[in-house]
Amino acid sequence: MRKEVGIWLDTNKAVLVSLMDGNNESVQVLESEVESRTRFPGEKKNSRMGSLLTNADDNKVTNRKKQQKHHYYQEIMKHVGSEVNALYLFGPSKAKIELEKELKENAHFSHTDINVESADKMTEKQMIARVRNYFETQKNGKHDKVVH
Repeated sequence: MRKEVGIWLDTNKAVLVSLMDGNNESVQVLESEVESRTRFPGEKKNSRMGSLLTNADDNKVTNRKKQQKHHYYQEIMKHVGSEVNALYLFGPSKAKIELEKELKENAHFSHTDINVESADKMTEKQMIARVRNYFETQKNGKHDKVVH
């Protein structure tokens, strides 16, 4: 049985559209726990070290966000499963490219065909239609490879 999965994602959520033998589809929505930057009233933005202004919390926030994204991508991979034959990643942010990198570093996905395209925000029905269309044109040999 051939399993193809299209994933629309940004840093807030991922929508996984799985196609089994091109007929049946299932849709899963995974919410991200990656924090966005919020400023609190009275929060100091910078601190002074001699004549140099620094933001001591930037490294902590950056590292925490990097770990949260890694966990988010691992969750997506867990839901996709290693039996997938082809992956189509699309969405408005650079999260799709970061996920592609993590997938290529994972041995379970070493033989999986992975393609990436940019896409705007869309409804769930539009995502399903796009994934179906992508894999149909892929079977007919009409679709180009990776577009970033």
